[in-house]
Amino acid sequence: MDAKNRVSLWTGRVGLVVLAFLLLTSAALAQTSKEPIKIGVLNELTGPLAVNGSEVNEGIKLYWQDEMANQVAGRPVRLIVEDSEGKPDVGLTKARKLVERDGAHLILGPVSSAVAAAFRDYLHERKVPTIITQATANQLTAERASPFVFRSAMSSYQQEAAGGWYVSAKLGYKRIAVVALDYVAGHEQADGFVKTFMEGGGQSVEKVLMPLGAIDVAPYITRIHSKASELDAVVGILWGPSAPQWMKAWDEYGLKGKLPLLGLGELVNETYLRQVGDAAIGIVSWLSYSPALDTPENKRFVQVFKKKYGKDPVYNNHLGYLAAKAGGEALRAVNGNVEDQARYLEALRKVRFEAPGGAFRFDDKQNAVIPTYIRRVEPVGGKLQNSVIDAVLDVDQFWKPPKR
Repeated sequence: MDAKNRVSLWTGRVGLVVLAFLLLTSAALAQTSKEPIKIGVLNELTGPLAVNGSEVNEGIKLYWQDEMANQVAGRPVRLIVEDSEGKPDVGLTKARKLVERDGAHLILGPVSSAVAAAFRDYLHERKVPTIITQATANQLTAERASPFVFRSAMSSYQQEAAGGWYVSAKLGYKRIAVVALDYVAGHEQADGFVKTFMEGGGQSVEKVLMPLGAIDVAPYITRIHSKASELDAVVGILWGPSAPQWMKAWDEYGLKGKLPLLGLGELVNETYLRQVGDAAIGIVSWLSYSPALDTPENKRFVQVFKKKYGKDPVYNNHLGYLAAKAGGEALRAVNGNVEDQARYLEALRKVRFEAPGGAFRFDDKQNAVIPTYIRRVEPVGGKLQNSVIDAVLDVDQFWKPPKR
């Protein structure tokens, strides 16, 4: 090979090396210069639902900070946390701020159904993908369903359907009183419970409603006490500060041991068990999660949660984790390209994974399909826990919302 050809060959090889270097450098620069994916976290951090919202946020942060290292497909993820205060007008204002000022690509929240209803139209019109973390209002994934709105928790009716059926058909109670909170979510959940309770063989229901956030439960438990001889059981569909107060009063008024107290699992949230103590022993509840679930995925979840926060997870922590992971799995499916909204929404609809609480997916209304566990409060290893005693895996069989 003559000198001219050798120089030409050498030049060509150098050129290829330089080109490869430039391509690699360009790709690296493009990767590091990617704008962060912005996730607006809009739950309640003050007001009657502050405990719920704070716990939901812990679950969200566990997924993004610890499991995903605040990135997906090499693209950074930034959580922007706001407080709706449980007030519809504040929630709408904060949603606008997250979208218009912060440029959020995805919204996670809220706990309050009233807040969710207030910002639903705005987020629908702005076409912002939203995963409701807890707000259970039926309409959000029924007659007011939106292609941009998902819910990773159960709806009001769906959450209570399995419980109502179980209390009548499996436990055999026919005459009950339902104690619920006097606002939209409380009404819907009580109605959902009563519907399947009556369909399962129930005969009569006495309804007692108390204000959201009520601390003085005496007037309401007195009504129950006066009718105790006419009842087979009492069902508490309660959360927030009213829940532990109700359990304490149940014991103080001498009803514990005389009349079964059952309830939505939020009544006996592990946070409240630590406050109430032995007064909660024996209460049977239904919910889509228990930290006592004996599965590999839940054991892993409990371990990493306890390492991060120094405590066992509760239902609300699991709800936050579900919302975060559903959004994250869809982001991974589109390689972090959240700007391709059509692809991202389609990926979100197809999300499937094994959650700490069991198999997770969305139905055709973009509402979560997850198991319901029947639990009983028991002392185990020096602490109280919600031991799983049964399960209703096909909750869909009870949930027939209006078609779109």
